[in-house]
Amino acid sequence: MQKSKSNRPRDRLSELPDSLIFQIFWFMPMTGVVRTTLLSKRWKNLWTINPCLNFDCSELDEDEVRVRNFVNRVLLSWRGIKILKFRCYPRESLFSDFNLWVCFAVDKNVEELYVHGNEIECTLYLVPQCLYSCSSLKVLLLEDCELKIHGNVQWNHLKSLTIDGRSGCHCAHVFNQILLGSPQLEVLILALEDTNENLNIRSSSLKRLSFANYLCYHDPADIELRICTPNLETLEISGVPYGKCMLMNVSSLTDATLWFYGENRRDYFLPKDIDLWDILRPILPTIQHVEKVRLSDWCIKVIGDAKRKHLLSPFPNVKFLTLYAICVEYGQIFGLLEIFPKLKMLVLQDESKARPYTYPKSLKFDAKSSLKFKANLPKSFLQQLRAVEITWAESDNSIFPFIEILLKHASNLEKMVIRVIRVDRMMPSSDSLILASQKLLGMPRSSPSCRVSLL
Repeated sequence: MQKSKSNRPRDRLSELPDSLIFQIFWFMPMTGVVRTTLLSKRWKNLWTINPCLNFDCSELDEDEVRVRNFVNRVLLSWRGIKILKFRCYPRESLFSDFNLWVCFAVDKNVEELYVHGNEIECTLYLVPQCLYSCSSLKVLLLEDCELKIHGNVQWNHLKSLTIDGRSGCHCAHVFNQILLGSPQLEVLILALEDTNENLNIRSSSLKRLSFANYLCYHDPADIELRICTPNLETLEISGVPYGKCMLMNVSSLTDATLWFYGENRRDYFLPKDIDLWDILRPILPTIQHVEKVRLSDWCIKVIGDAKRKHLLSPFPNVKFLTLYAICVEYGQIFGLLEIFPKLKMLVLQDESKARPYTYPKSLKFDAKSSLKFKANLPKSFLQQLRAVEITWAESDNSIFPFIEILLKHASNLEKMVIRVIRVDRMMPSSDSLILASQKLLGMPRSSPSCRVSLL
């Protein structure tokens, strides 16, 4: 019997520490967490003190009564002291119940709150007023929610705030109240749709600011964005740009992304009376001290044109550059590289032939056009470049002259990685890889130690 007992398999689930189990619970809907009572005696009541509550009740379908009863039973049975994480998905028919559940989390000093509204529903979920006085919050995500603040915001410990989708927050004073009531806010992510008011972002604590996938279905020409954030380190602006975008104080900025028009937008373009250069012109001088820059294809074209007209100064500190070349000719990219004398890493994402998108004729370029370069390139051209990463659509052979000139001028290049995307299938064909390898092997290299990988 002793031998049999000693050979009994160990219950490794029961040996896990509570903190790890609770982290596992966070990645499960509460309906699944409650079922863990069947796993072992130790787990029988463990869910009742679980501080990570994820109320994704999609498993209960559209049965409002089942959803209401399930969540109420869980919260009534909960015996924990503090809620660390709380996630919910409000439904229009249950908004009043969700208000009670969010306030329950607030009463339990919740630290991370994620409220995911339903973009399909006509009515936005109005965040209850109790949330604005929750001083324990450290992370807050509000998706498709409406914000109406009566009184002061008391998010004294909030570190990260994300407002996504149809926020219902079109008043500049709402953002002012939020920033005033969040003295320790470090990360602010705004993914707004159809905002029609000027925004003034002022904060001495912000380190990362992102305007992600901004879309304006009205004329954005008269909309103004001002940013005064002396400790900001990372800035991302993507989507349709504001008519005026001014960076008042971004002296600590090291990482800047200008992804105007959005990465995958093919249905929306700037109104004809808006000149992208007029928008970029006041921004570029304020980010010349940064080390990392990411540019969309439209920004590449406009900046390249300005460079040829001698309207643009060099970026002396940029070491990492990412370019998204979906409708830009390679010669234009090379002209752009001249303004980055200290460039160490270049990432080029060219998937134009792998994407079924259609663009206006004014934005199409001849991919087969020959690369034209000035003979009097500066001696510093690509001398600091150490690494190159290229995403290449296998049907576009015009990329090889681009690669050849890179290998010719980057005398200190250490590695080049080319990731191949096939147009009609998931994996590139072996024939195209063989032909590409042969072309690469035949190219002269000024850096004998350079390793070229084709993936």
